[in-house]
Amino acid sequence: MRSVLNSIKGRLFLGVFLFILVLLIIRGLFIYHEIQKDIHHLLKLSLHSKIQILKGLLHEEDGIIKLEPSEIISGEYFIPRSGHYYKVLVNGKVLAVSPSLVEDDFNLVSGELESHDEELGERVYTSIGPANEPIMLLHYDFEIFDKHATIYAAQSLEDSYLLLNRFKNFFIVTIPVLIFIVALVGLWIAKRSLKPLKIFSSKIERITHRTLSERINIEFQPEEIKGLAVSFNDMLDRLQKAFDSEKRLIADASHELKTPISVIKTQCEVLLQKDRSKEEYTRALNIIKNTSDSMRRLIDDMLSLARLDSGILLYSDFKAISLNSCLKQAIKLAEVHAEKRNIKIHISFTEDVTALGDKNTLTEAFLNIIENAIKYNIPGGMVNISILKNISMVEIKIEDTGTGIKGHDIQKIFDRFYRADTSRSTEGTGLGLSIAKAIIEANNGEIKVKSEVNEGSCFSVFLPV
Repeated sequence: MRSVLNSIKGRLFLGVFLFILVLLIIRGLFIYHEIQKDIHHLLKLSLHSKIQILKGLLHEEDGIIKLEPSEIISGEYFIPRSGHYYKVLVNGKVLAVSPSLVEDDFNLVSGELESHDEELGERVYTSIGPANEPIMLLHYDFEIFDKHATIYAAQSLEDSYLLLNRFKNFFIVTIPVLIFIVALVGLWIAKRSLKPLKIFSSKIERITHRTLSERINIEFQPEEIKGLAVSFNDMLDRLQKAFDSEKRLIADASHELKTPISVIKTQCEVLLQKDRSKEEYTRALNIIKNTSDSMRRLIDDMLSLARLDSGILLYSDFKAISLNSCLKQAIKLAEVHAEKRNIKIHISFTEDVTALGDKNTLTEAFLNIIENAIKYNIPGGMVNISILKNISMVEIKIEDTGTGIKGHDIQKIFDRFYRADTSRSTEGTGLGLSIAKAIIEANNGEIKVKSEVNEGSCFSVFLPV
């Protein structure tokens, strides 16, 4: 049972089955009740008609009320205990009794009162007849020739009950058959309805890391599955992008680490060939140290990117932070590098601006951009930092007076490990701007760049206030 409830097909089938079952039972009971009501109504009309005939046959002769039985004693009323009876009383005395009743004193009104019509003077009873059969009796009181008269007309309910029992038996037999048919039809409908989902599932199963570029054809999907197919294709796009990014990161990292490892290996091999002087050992160790530092920076940057790719920054963890504080801390960390190259950093903001984000990562992003502006600046150049605020956004501009970026390089400078030809000789990992861009986007921001060769570059960071 649990496996059926855990299946969409099972739930659909069970839902249709129970709905049809309840519907058939309610409909059957309603029809049964209506048939019973109609039969009783027809019997009541028949008895009313008989009473009116009996009433019309009453007449007075010489002050005595008489009934001409020869005109009505025919057919079923003549056969003893036939199930059709009548009795006529005047002033409480029996005037006429149908031969079918046999016993004149048989009490027809010994059953249960079903209905009472005061206006017509009629009462309807259900009782037991002379042959121990169920009967319906109509009791009619009226005044005639200044005397009180009562007429009883009764008719057997056996045929009616037999008809109702036949219907009940038919209903009992038909319902299971109909339920069985409905179950088969419901099962067929469930299978047909869920067939597209099964095909959709089989297509998903065929997609692996080797076939990640495959997509679900949305055009031929049912309307109910199109939304799911679109969402799944979007998920595959994101997965493929992350997978390609990971492969590219591994390939680039392997390439970037190959050179420093070769340098370290070469220096070690040279030192091990023969005894060296103290100065040679010192020079080789310094080369190994500097190379190791470059490798450490590269690995740290790669770890930063990996953490950002894993979604370490969550919007729910963001807090209101001071952008002025982030920028000042980043400037303080970059001052040593700026002093070595005689670069001046100019600040053009005074008002404290607050934004929602992560302070540590935003500080790291600003530091990477400022260090980039210092690294590719001209000796004695300048870096200008300003903040522009409007209703919903704040723009942080970091401008330098450096060599600028060529047009074909602008679109690629945020790519991982990408370094323009003019910066190949400059120390760095090629990941600084990639990290900055990833951090800013994780903080619901955006970064743009404008640059002119030999005139400098301007990086603009947009963050929601």
